[in-house]
Amino acid sequence: MRHVSLAGKAPSAQRLALKLRLAVSVLALSIMLDDPRALALDRDGVDGLNTETVAARDRLRVWDNIKRYGAETVKERDRAYVKPDGVRSGNYLIFPEAGAAVVYDDNIFTSDIEKRSDWRSELTGGVAFQSRLPRHVLDFSLDGKVVNYAEYSDQDYTNVRGKLDGALHFDAAHTLSASFLSAIEHEERDDPSFPLTARGPVEIFHNRASVGITRDVGRLYGTISATAESWDFKDTTAVNGTPLDQDVRDTVTYSSALRFGYRFSPGYSFVGKVRGLRDENDGVPLNDRDAWGFEALAGLAFETNPLLRWRILGGYGVRDYDASELSNLTTTLIEADVQWLPTQRLTIYGTISRQILEAADIAASGVVQSSARIRAEYELYHNLVLTGGVEMRQDDFQGTNRQDEVYSVRAGLDYYFTKNWLFTFGYEHQIRDSSDDTLDMNRNRFRVGAKLRF
Repeated sequence: MRHVSLAGKAPSAQRLALKLRLAVSVLALSIMLDDPRALALDRDGVDGLNTETVAARDRLRVWDNIKRYGAETVKERDRAYVKPDGVRSGNYLIFPEAGAAVVYDDNIFTSDIEKRSDWRSELTGGVAFQSRLPRHVLDFSLDGKVVNYAEYSDQDYTNVRGKLDGALHFDAAHTLSASFLSAIEHEERDDPSFPLTARGPVEIFHNRASVGITRDVGRLYGTISATAESWDFKDTTAVNGTPLDQDVRDTVTYSSALRFGYRFSPGYSFVGKVRGLRDENDGVPLNDRDAWGFEALAGLAFETNPLLRWRILGGYGVRDYDASELSNLTTTLIEADVQWLPTQRLTIYGTISRQILEAADIAASGVVQSSARIRAEYELYHNLVLTGGVEMRQDDFQGTNRQDEVYSVRAGLDYYFTKNWLFTFGYEHQIRDSSDDTLDMNRNRFRVGAKLRF
């Protein structure tokens, strides 16, 4: 459980030395960087929609043939010999899998005040149905995760998720797509929006429905989409045992987006995004979070050469709250990615981003999150891939004095033992330096896992 801090923050010189030591660690690990959140140069897809057209797929066969000459990432390399074949059933391939992992966490409550450590087990399972229809796509999946702690059982939780994705290629240039998701999720303590007084993970009933239409043929392409998404937070208990009402966080968001681009040449494109949204949230009396939002970004996606690809966008975001008690939020937005293939066995990714997140703190009107990440994949052997990563992130809670700086270093190893067995090993070191003394944190996590796939 969380404990109230009675001690002051460490002297600023000590905090500076801590940051410098981490920076040295970052440089030392920069060749084996890992981030579990995948980085990609093509982030124009929205809310799980399939935006590929027949014409775009045919164009790639003509223009994007550089993989024949070895210009492919470590993840893109052919590993059919260590990937499951699936179970054929008509026009579908079925991929069942089950996994287990053991994690040691030396700071499960993410606080340096009276740190607590524990072991936790994670059992995962799921089944994916991938369509092999002659022209269209209709995929669906069901998966879940069960987390149990050895000592602090009040931190246990179970997640379940179902997803359906479809795409109708009604001609070569256009695709009509839809995506539906329904899940029971849990918000853990390292999430910026986690309520600080909650005893354990907060259960969320999360639903999303998206539809869109894509035109992609020739030089000009784009996707228009609409999404409805809801988060229903289940009430929980505070550290002192009193009920903690989470209904004030229940939110429904309606949004519409336009993503577009223009290809000056096969390796040089102008890209842009425009998104409008409406948040419906009752909040607390006289302080609800109903808001109108707008985001716009534009930039370039290009190749210095086939081994070095860039995508750089900048723009502006607004949240205009109905409640006068909440300060309206305006900020610059950034999306910048780079993909570098220095050798056939090494791929390095980097990203810089600035985005708007929702805040759990009633006094805050939102969170502006700025982050820089770098990740690398190194193929030690044909079935042995070393990964690692570093992240520096700042969470600025608008309308309050709270600001968190989070630094993370990660390393991992994936061992493709056979077509059916995958073994994983991982380590993460995380530091949080907050303007709130009680939120300062040093944390180490070690992970060993195995997955059985068919």
